[in-house]
Amino acid sequence: MTEGHIYILFNPAYRANQYKIGMTTRTPEERAAEISSATGVPQNFEVLLSRRVTDCHRAERLIHQRLAEHRSGSDREFFQVSLSFAIDILNEVAAAVGLRPEKPAVQEPSAPMADTVTTGDIDLVPRKPSVGPQRRRQGTPEGPASFEDHIAYADAVRQPLLRELRDHILAIDGRLRSGEVVTPRQRIAYKVSGGTNFLEIKVQRRAILIRLPETSLVDAEEKVRKIPETHGWGRLKDEIRISSAPDVKYALPFVEAACRTELKSLD
Repeated sequence: MTEGHIYILFNPAYRANQYKIGMTTRTPEERAAEISSATGVPQNFEVLLSRRVTDCHRAERLIHQRLAEHRSGSDREFFQVSLSFAIDILNEVAAAVGLRPEKPAVQEPSAPMADTVTTGDIDLVPRKPSVGPQRRRQGTPEGPASFEDHIAYADAVRQPLLRELRDHILAIDGRLRSGEVVTPRQRIAYKVSGGTNFLEIKVQRRAILIRLPETSLVDAEEKVRKIPETHGWGRLKDEIRISSAPDVKYALPFVEAACRTELKSLD
C-alpha cells in the first residue's frame, strides 16, 4: 500500500462541472502545478478538495469505477459530474480505504506559533497566530480568530460537520476562499468583490447555524426558519440549524444556491 492524496481539481478554463479526479503521492498542490504546466491551459488548476489515505492507488481505482459513466472523453481522470456528487464519492472512498492525518505544514523557525494544518481542512495556508480557543471560551472575543479556533469551540460531534460544510463552500468557487472572513465571535462570513456578507456560519457548541438570504428553494422538511427582523441581520433572512450529518446534506443545496446567485450577480 502507498500512502498519498486523492483529489478534485478544477480549471476555470474548462467546462462547468468538469473536474480532474485522481491521486498523487506528493501534495495535491504540487500535482495541480505540474498539470497546469503540462497542459498549457491559460489558467491554473485549483485544488478543490483532497484527502490523505492509506492506499492512494486503490482509492483512485475505486473512485474511477464509481464515476465511470461520468468520464469526460478519453481522458480517464476527467469527469463531467456535479461537484457535490464528486465530493460525496471521494469522501466515501477515503473513509472505506482509510484516512490518514494530514502532515503538518512546515513552519518557518521565526514563526513557531503559526497555526498548523489539520485533517479535513483544505485551506493549506498557515494562518497568523490567534487567540487560543480556551481564552475565547472565557468570553474574550477581541483579537484575531482562525477557523481552527471555531473548530475547537464546537463539540466533538459538530467539529466534522463544520469541516464538511466549509469544504463544500470553498469548493464551489475559488473566489469564496478569498472572501471568507473569520471573526472572533464564532462566526464565519462570506462575501465577494468587496460586497456585503451574503452567507454566515455561526458556530455553537452543539449546533451550527447557517444564515443566508431569503431562499426560493422548496423547504420540504421545513428546516429553514425566518430570522426575526429585530435581529438586524441585513441581507440574511433565513436560518438553518445543523446538528447532524443529515442536516448538512439537507442544507447544502440552499448554501450552494446562495453562493451561485451571489457569484452570478458579479459575472
